[in-house]
Amino acid sequence: MKRITLLSLSIILMLQSISMYAWGPVGHDVVAAIAEKHLTKKAKKEISRLLDGKSIVYYSSWMDNIQNSPYWKDGYNATKTWHYANVDKGYTYQTMTKNPAGDVVTGLEQLTDAMKNHYAELTDSMKVDYIKMIVHMVGDLHCPMHAGRLSDRGGNGVKVKWFGQPTSLHSVWDSKIVESARKWHYSEWAEQLDRTDKNYKKSVMTGTYEEWFTETVEDAARIYDYVESQNKEMPSLSYQFIYDFSPLLEEQLLVGGYRLAYVLNTIFK
Repeated sequence: MKRITLLSLSIILMLQSISMYAWGPVGHDVVAAIAEKHLTKKAKKEISRLLDGKSIVYYSSWMDNIQNSPYWKDGYNATKTWHYANVDKGYTYQTMTKNPAGDVVTGLEQLTDAMKNHYAELTDSMKVDYIKMIVHMVGDLHCPMHAGRLSDRGGNGVKVKWFGQPTSLHSVWDSKIVESARKWHYSEWAEQLDRTDKNYKKSVMTGTYEEWFTETVEDAARIYDYVESQNKEMPSLSYQFIYDFSPLLEEQLLVGGYRLAYVLNTIFK
């Protein structure tokens, strides 16, 4: 595997790593599967060529999995903070001190700029890596706890019980709520969610990464408020939490899929 080189980018990470997984494999697969259904013919053709015929669903969790590879320290670890952007209570993404190593918003902006404006300068190997990262990071951009607070490491420090078992709020939103809300395969999630009209699709398939992430920050604040309203050292979450937040979960997966399609179609227009 070719060592990754981000165009005009040199990053030395000095910050402590925190848990950065979002949605889990099922959630990332759902976002990618929805996006794949809305790719233009031109985008599908070029992506298929670069990915040797494999789908973007196949690589939707690649950016998480690469951390377990021997290649992780050979350049890929430069993107380890690109899965999230921490926003503390009382701050916005715009007013929060930015991570000098980059975040999910700035990372996506750099990757997209390289793919849109410097495509001819990139090797196919670089294009492949950038596609894989964009697919994953757009999913991360829509996961609420990836807009969580720096003070608790994106919900990792918020201890809760999930159906009686100790865990963290971050872990609940990574995978537990997806796995508990519906016992569906990722393809069933995609099929059942992707049933909206053209006007809705058009309304959400516009905007910037920063604008989309601002929505996720607001969603994260709602979740924190809900958990903190229990006034318990370790809040207990189960069926009521699923009932109350399943609509948000479904919206974020669906909108993430539509916006991923929008990004890829814009790159390969």
